[in-house]
Amino acid sequence: MKNKGMPAGAAALICALVLGACGGGGSDAGGSSAGTNSSAAGASSGAAVSSTSSSAVASGASSQSASSAASVAASSAAVSSGASGENLSLQVPPLAYDDSSLTLVWKKPADYSALADFNVYMNGSKLGSAAANNTLNSPAKPYIDQFYAADTAGFHVKVLFHNFKVTGLAPDTAYTFTVRAVDAAGKESADSQPLTVRTAPAYTRIYDVSKLGAMGDGTTLNTSVIQDAIDTCAAGSSSAYGCKVLIPADAASGKVFLTGALFLKSNMTLEIAEGATLKGSADSVDYPLAKGYQLYSYFTNSTDDRRPPSLLNALSPAHMNGTAALVDHNGYDETRGVFQNIRITGKGTLDGNGWTRSATDTTDELGNGLANFAGGSASKVASLGILAKSQLAATGATVGSTAHDNYYSNRRSSLATFRGVRNIYLGELKLTNPAYHGVMFLESENMVFANTVTQTFDINNADGVEFGNSDNAFVFNNFVDSGDDNINFAAGQGKNYEGVTPQQNAWIFNNYLREGHGGVVAGSHTGAWIQDILAEDNVMFLTDNGLRMKSTPATGGGARRVVFRDNAMRNVGTKNSVTISGRTLSNNTNGNPFIFTLAYSAGSNVFDKASASAQFRDITIRNVTVDNVSTSSGGAMIKVDGYDGTDATLGYAETFQENILFDTVKITNALPMSISRLKDSRFTNVTITNWGTATTPWAIANSSGLTYSGVTPAVP
Repeated sequence: MKNKGMPAGAAALICALVLGACGGGGSDAGGSSAGTNSSAAGASSGAAVSSTSSSAVASGASSQSASSAASVAASSAAVSSGASGENLSLQVPPLAYDDSSLTLVWKKPADYSALADFNVYMNGSKLGSAAANNTLNSPAKPYIDQFYAADTAGFHVKVLFHNFKVTGLAPDTAYTFTVRAVDAAGKESADSQPLTVRTAPAYTRIYDVSKLGAMGDGTTLNTSVIQDAIDTCAAGSSSAYGCKVLIPADAASGKVFLTGALFLKSNMTLEIAEGATLKGSADSVDYPLAKGYQLYSYFTNSTDDRRPPSLLNALSPAHMNGTAALVDHNGYDETRGVFQNIRITGKGTLDGNGWTRSATDTTDELGNGLANFAGGSASKVASLGILAKSQLAATGATVGSTAHDNYYSNRRSSLATFRGVRNIYLGELKLTNPAYHGVMFLESENMVFANTVTQTFDINNADGVEFGNSDNAFVFNNFVDSGDDNINFAAGQGKNYEGVTPQQNAWIFNNYLREGHGGVVAGSHTGAWIQDILAEDNVMFLTDNGLRMKSTPATGGGARRVVFRDNAMRNVGTKNSVTISGRTLSNNTNGNPFIFTLAYSAGSNVFDKASASAQFRDITIRNVTVDNVSTSSGGAMIKVDGYDGTDATLGYAETFQENILFDTVKITNALPMSISRLKDSRFTNVTITNWGTATTPWAIANSSGLTYSGVTPAVP
């Protein structure tokens, strides 16, 4: 296969375990890295960002640097010492700016134990604090605030906000920013190293689809008008800011624009204006199967694994499905850099029109209405589906047959699929009601998923966002209420994916993850490895699992070099109820705050087994709190299982999960652990209270090389 690459080396290891996830940036200037001082914000505007401490990625050099990573790790910017704050590594994520605004992010210093906030300065003048700025701009922040307001006992670890949106800027103008760490007494550190940023030029080519003939009446099909606008816009553009296709929200044209599958091009912005909805057609014919794709280089079922296109797509015409089924995978494409510099933004709604909405929506913990969809399945798609129903009916397969179930696993449109894109920003949108998955980034580089609201509960398979064999992702300030995993990483299955570029380098922070099968998830497709992930300063509430790693032995690969720190979880993996501001909220599935399992089902996928069993290793869980409210329901607080080595058809030796560190973790009101086949792992400063009627929460078997320090209660 193409695009084979070695796993990230020492630099990535340092970045993942000490600093955060370092980006493996591409050859364009958009490869601004999550864990390094790289600072180019987007190839589309040239050297839009500069810093006295950074090397732009525009030269094509890798943004990973072991020497710079080590020097940052060695310096502490503790406020109490008056250190310089240089290691805050201020940057603008790829394409996270336009002609009037930009978003800054930064790593926390090496020692942040005394910190309470960060202050941002522009041209030497204070703009404000990160926490206050998130209150104004982040859809996650009000829910995070409420989470801590309900924590009257002060049990949970407090998150820090390390992003800041700057608005009211002039087009094509340079600004210089610094950030200072702030302790609880309000004392600031010295400035970080400065970052100079030039905003994008004002858009001079705006294609308002209502002025081109599109009707926002919710019934007129506008596919051809909108696609023509995309094609015309991109044809004359050399940057993401060279043109904009606008989905407007005005009374004259209407606000709900119905469309079939749309195909984005390089060097463009798609803006769905506040109050506007881009809504998917309910008819399968508007998502031509010949223009769709195949996810992997192997068959995902024995009938036909072609997928139709999503509502929004970046897919190479040279690698679409064509008309042949189960022949040569001409719908599979692992080529990187096919597209570049795409922005999808606005404050409007992307609606997949996939399933029937439940008669009663949820009133959430803030008193807001929250979409609730009927829980569909292969057997219920004919009664509960909308687009999903049309797409399954078009196959002609009989409900309940193997063919129908196989079609169900692929023949539904996701909300968005972006494949082979270098530099892509998706932000500020409401994402709802896909027939299948939410947003998917495949074989892409330098991705931002930020400031979005996902409402897909309880849609079958409706992951919030998924990254497959992609490199360098920023995921922050999102509210995700999902019918499947909230944030998911995948890397193929089996022998075909050995040596393929891993899914790597992701930074996940300041999100509110509510409902869904897992908060931060690796797997179940782990074949090429999922690695170098930093998930920090997130809050999880009512998810079925918290940190979830799942695979099968034959899938191979696994996950490694993952840091999960400074996260707070409540009522995760239980059927318990909590009352908040007079509203009773319930979870619906027994799961686990932490789970590392090889007992997951591989489904109907047809692939050659890997050379070695999958494994999860080199995982750090630090400064995390879990309160599951009651031990009346729920799964094990920590679940680990390996592979017993007894299946002769696999031929693998017994497999252990390895080198998992639990450091400074507090768990209360949760059921005892269920740990088997774990080795060379540590439990340090782990405090457990109220684990029910069992004698001890430490239920561990078939394990070796485990060490314990400062744990309560003591291990029997």
